[in-house]
Amino acid sequence: MSFTTHILILASYGAAAAAAGFVLPRTLPHLDPMFCYVIAGASFLAAALLHEIFSRRLEQRDTIGQLDQAFDEIDDLRDVNRGLLADVVRSREEMAVLCEVVESAANETNHSLVREMKVLQSQLGHFGKVKTPKAANSRRKNSAANEQTGEQTPVGVDATPAAAPERPVADEEILGHIREALEANRIDLYLQPIVSLPQRRTRHYEAFSRIRTSDGRIVTPGQYLEVAKEQGLIGTIDNLLLMRCVQLLRRTEKRQNEVNFFVNISIHTLNDTGFMTQFIDFMSHNPSLATRMIFEITQRDVAALSETVWEQLGRLSELGFRFSMDQVEDLEIDFKSLAQTQFRYIKVPISLILTLPEDGADWVHPRTLKAKSSVSEISLVVERIEREADVIEVLEYGFDFGQGFLFGAPKPSREEANAA
Repeated sequence: MSFTTHILILASYGAAAAAAGFVLPRTLPHLDPMFCYVIAGASFLAAALLHEIFSRRLEQRDTIGQLDQAFDEIDDLRDVNRGLLADVVRSREEMAVLCEVVESAANETNHSLVREMKVLQSQLGHFGKVKTPKAANSRRKNSAANEQTGEQTPVGVDATPAAAPERPVADEEILGHIREALEANRIDLYLQPIVSLPQRRTRHYEAFSRIRTSDGRIVTPGQYLEVAKEQGLIGTIDNLLLMRCVQLLRRTEKRQNEVNFFVNISIHTLNDTGFMTQFIDFMSHNPSLATRMIFEITQRDVAALSETVWEQLGRLSELGFRFSMDQVEDLEIDFKSLAQTQFRYIKVPISLILTLPEDGADWVHPRTLKAKSSVSEISLVVERIEREADVIEVLEYGFDFGQGFLFGAPKPSREEANAA
């Protein structure tokens, strides 16, 4: 109670005692008036004492209640504190686990980068072995001879002719462009879509290489192929293209993991035991990339593969790699043997399957070709499709995939990656 309340109560006690002292002598005349006043005063003191005792008891009870409430709040705070401490301990444990995961991931990334750099360094080492280039007319003579003998276009290069005639360039200048492009990582990756039929939905991409000069000009395959072959750099270009595809797979791994990439691998690369050993080791630590990469080998190279190369292809297939055969010239194909070695695609030019040979040679009917491939679970890709009329004939025989300018020309990988 407040101080004012106590004063009012004591005043009421005093008034009651005074009234009693005034009334008692008149009510009991035989009592001495002074005695009556003493009795009234004693009553007042007794009432005041009882009031004090009662007030203190009430205050003690209130204090005890407040203390109990405070203790309850303290207990609640202790429980909250224990929970916070438990959260802190758990957070520290989680942070420790995250640190271990991040450190492990960083170490794995570093190891992966080291392995990739070793692969690239093994190819850049070819620069010290470059020979003095021959004269420009020698390259043109070799090119003409290749056309007469029917030599195939090296892998990693599409055979589509350039839209405009190429400017004659000296071999020394071409070699300089090649070396600068290799040193500055200007071997550009171009992608051409491979679509499912009849939906025409992009299911795969095929990779091609282009050399870009320091001023942004594109050196076409017709300009650099002969020089690169003479200097032994075709394998280096193909291998760098292969690593560019690996980098592209990493960038697109989370955005889309259903689209696969056909990567041409040349006989030069397959016979480079050092590179293949390092590449197999590198890809063994990146199994998710291996399942999205399809190695493409020409029909002539498949027929000429050594036992060592077949063993390397077997190791790649164990990692999840699949293979494709392209530049097909002979439709008498052993589908069963190819299927047993993880060949899952065969690319056939439309002219070969829809045109009867003029020399009377044996011709495999498209339906027979499709039936053999289906039994062996090998998908056929009809390439070099440029007209809608060609699509109608291809659909009639039920081929699986199509490729050609009708569905899309090769474009720089940056554009294809953004469109994917």
